[in-house]
Formats: sequence, C-alpha cells, structure tokens
Amino acid sequence: MLIKKKSKIFKMLVDQSVIIRDAAQFFQKITENWHLLQEACGQMKELENQSDQVVHNIANEIEKTFILPMDKEDLKELSELLDDVMDNLEEVLNRLFIYRIPSSNDSLKEMSRLMTRAVEVLHKNIVLLEKFGMSSDEFTMNYKRLHDIENEGDKLHRKILESLLGDRSDEYNGRDPISVIKWKEIFLTIEETLDTCEKIAIIFERLKIKYM
Repeated sequence: MLIKKKSKIFKMLVDQSVIIRDAAQFFQKITENWHLLQEACGQMKELENQSDQVVHNIANEIEKTFILPMDKEDLKELSELLDDVMDNLEEVLNRLFIYRIPSSNDSLKEMSRLMTRAVEVLHKNIVLLEKFGMSSDEFTMNYKRLHDIENEGDKLHRKILESLLGDRSDEYNGRDPISVIKWKEIFLTIEETLDTCEKIAIIFERLKIKYM
C-alpha cells in the first residue's frame, strides 16, 4: 500500500516537528548559557502553546478529512507522541527554574545534546515522510539512529545515577538529599524524552512495514 506523498496533514506534522526541534535546540542553548534560564521559561511556554495549536489543528483535520494518507490512529499516535516530547522539554526546563538549580553541569549538557540529536532526527524523518513517503534508505537509517541515541542516553543516565546516588558527586551537590531528589527528577524527565523519541522510531518502523 503506497501512501499519498502530498498531504496537508503531513505538512502540519512537519510544522509540529519544527517547533519541537527549535525547542530542543533552545533547551540545549540554555544549558550552555545558564544566565538565560529565567527568561527562557516564557519562551519555551510560547513554543509549547504553538505546538498545542498544531496538535489541535491536526486532530481537527483528521476528523474532517474523508480520505486520509494513513490510518487515523497512526496519525493521531504520531502527533500525540511528538506532543509528549514537547511537553517534556517544557517540564524539564520549568523544573530547572522552579528548583532553583544554581548552575548547569557537564552531564546536563551532554543529555541535552543527545536530546537535541534525537529530535533533529525525528524532524528529518517527518520531512521525508511528507516528501517521499517511507521509501528512502535515509528514512530507515534515521529510525535506526534513534534507537542508537536512546541506547546512548540509557548508558549516560545510568552513569549519572551512579554518580548522583552512589558517589554523591559535588557536581550535583550530592551531599544534600534535596538536591539529589531534584537532579534525579530532572534527569529522569530527560531520559523519558529520549524514550518517547524511541517510541516514535518504533512507529516509523511499523509504518514502513504497514504501508510499503
């Protein structure tokens, strides 16, 4: 079964992925320029509002369109998981601000870079979906790359937890139990974001089998 290459819904999914890509890149910028954190929350909220509007538009378009390029459930699941990525990006930034984290650190920067890489690959595959469907080798290579990035994130997360909970590293003010709890939640949210990106990779793989 070949899917229709051009679709308004696919264009809207691209728009959604652009917002999320911009949000991930913005988050990474904050981790490297900590003095921007206070004003960053408002800008991230604006990106989240834009994403929510696109999600709403996609849902409406799905319901009113008689002939869809893919099954309704597949389109909804893809858009909703992209929205989960956006929500997590906003949540982790808000936690950094609300918890009054005094400074960034190498682990946060590294996790942020992984998250940005994952979201950029997601965006590339949504663009490929709109332009070429799922027939290109690059589409397959990208969802495999998402699995690799998530595996990197798992390894880094375990290393961070060992340093945080085992060694009580000064990098996280690890002698303070409250600080440990704060950082544990922050890194868990980032790890969940990478997990969601991998869920989308699994969808890409499933859709290629289903529609090709």
